[in-house]
Amino acid sequence: MSIDPPVKLRLPRQDLQGFDAFPLSAAGARNWVLALPATSSSQVAQQLAAVLGELNRIELAPELRYNILEELRRPLLIATASLSRRFLKQPLIMPAEPRYMAELADELLTAAGTAYTIAAVHAIQRRDSIREVNPARLVCESIHRATRFAGARILQTFQLYRPVALYGWLALHQLYALAEGQRLTQLTVEDDLSGSGTITTAYMQALILGCCKPNQLRQNDLAAIFRGLQEWGALIKVEQQPKQHGLFLVDLDSDRPPLYSQLYHKSPGPRARYIDTDPLEQHLQKLLNDDSRQSVVFDKDTVIGPVLLDHLVASFSKMSMRNFTRRQVSRTMWLSVGFNACHFYMGGEKNFEQVVFGSQYISPSAQRPSGNPFLHEQNKGDLWQQANPQKDFSGNSYTPRDEKMSHEVALDQQTLAALAGENDDDLSDAQRYEAHQIMMIDASPGGYCLEWTAELPADIKTGDLVCVREEENPRWAIAAIRWVSQVDNDKTLLGLELLSPEAKPYGARMQPQKKGEDAEPIRVMLLPEINLVGQPPTLITPRAGFRERQKIVLARHDEEYFIQLQRQVAVTGAFAQFEFRHIKQLDEVLAEDKSRPRDSRFDSLWTNI
Repeated sequence: MSIDPPVKLRLPRQDLQGFDAFPLSAAGARNWVLALPATSSSQVAQQLAAVLGELNRIELAPELRYNILEELRRPLLIATASLSRRFLKQPLIMPAEPRYMAELADELLTAAGTAYTIAAVHAIQRRDSIREVNPARLVCESIHRATRFAGARILQTFQLYRPVALYGWLALHQLYALAEGQRLTQLTVEDDLSGSGTITTAYMQALILGCCKPNQLRQNDLAAIFRGLQEWGALIKVEQQPKQHGLFLVDLDSDRPPLYSQLYHKSPGPRARYIDTDPLEQHLQKLLNDDSRQSVVFDKDTVIGPVLLDHLVASFSKMSMRNFTRRQVSRTMWLSVGFNACHFYMGGEKNFEQVVFGSQYISPSAQRPSGNPFLHEQNKGDLWQQANPQKDFSGNSYTPRDEKMSHEVALDQQTLAALAGENDDDLSDAQRYEAHQIMMIDASPGGYCLEWTAELPADIKTGDLVCVREEENPRWAIAAIRWVSQVDNDKTLLGLELLSPEAKPYGARMQPQKKGEDAEPIRVMLLPEINLVGQPPTLITPRAGFRERQKIVLARHDEEYFIQLQRQVAVTGAFAQFEFRHIKQLDEVLAEDKSRPRDSRFDSLWTNI
């Protein structure tokens, strides 16, 4: 085996003279791991990062380095998984502690990937000195491990909506180039911790994630796709020559993600590789068309549903281009987040009851209809009344009275207000559905790019529904958050797709299951026809509770329509959009009959009855 000179990997020098953490052996590393504080993931991560940093700077035989790393790998994976639970599902502008946890996890993944890369490079350079293991196998397994860690780092970066760090893509590409030069890309590596497979499948798992429009997806969706690509990566073909189905192209000597091959204007270099995703797209399309299964389930927390499958099929089947040209602007606009807020502002700043029952309608808060079925009053008896706390519980069975609690529970402002007896119904509609001034960066006929700061609502996600109004325009428009991109720790960019320049709010009542029942109305919004893009009138509904072919009644104070939902044209984690058809009621049919000429000989009988 010989190393290919063009492969350039950024590795630290082994210039450290001493190492004090544990004896430099696999047994020494194993004993050190057993002494780690298992109850504190941050302390474990800090110690592992420090040890890996020192190991990467000390001279070791490649097989010894590899064996030590294998003893450290399991606690390392556990620590990074534990850290991720502390910085994922956080506000876009993360507080200091989750931000530190994310930086610590990134440091740990980087150090681990570097450690295995050093083992691979040294095994190639010193193959004649390796006696206890096949040098090719040692190189292959080391590159496979390093590629897995590089991919995990890219996944975390996408989940935080940040740009991939400098040399992040280059490190991943060069690992694959190194394996390609050693002819190791198609050899299967057994791995019980991170998943078995070839170096190609490990490389594709991270590489293709960058082709899925990751800034348009939620964090759990990205994790599910990454898990799916662990299996589907084998369906992707890497070609050195351009093929008919080579949708993407990647330059292994660049620090860039894959690009559409049609947009690659430079002459492809010797390390340019064409990525054929056509077999993967066909497999995903087959899963999407399979009526016997609704979702691809890997485990209870990792599921790829039909909506996400449809997104992947679109990403891998064709090149997507921007429909409108952006123009840079620098002015403020008004924005309010959430389905309820959009319903309020699109209804002329009327609350839900006023929209459904009329502007003069005032009802007690307990009788107001709600879109939340869990807030409905229950007729069942209170099971807690059967409890006998004096008999079943004593203070000593939990903790001594004079001993302080050993932990604290952090509560958000909404929970604190509820515990203090402050009712949300006491807020005015303007306070409940607050509109925020936000800076517009650029605009196009199809949407806006906005700058999000720490002072604005923190619980927004891709797919959320928003209403927007430019400063000089009195009318609100409906939009959806399509992508998120972190610029720095205090600023984030949001991409909004304009759904409609106007919308009409309604209350939707489901068809009652039993005769005489009156279903509670639920907020929906009707979007008018858009002739420019050939879109018929559609209905915006909450994400859950509505389905195709469902019959509902649209109600306002002065009008009522009976419709049937038809094709679902869009869906996100926050809302769904349906085409629909109007269903004629009996009185409409009779009205039409009266307007027709009575040309039937039986019609005259009705005048004599």
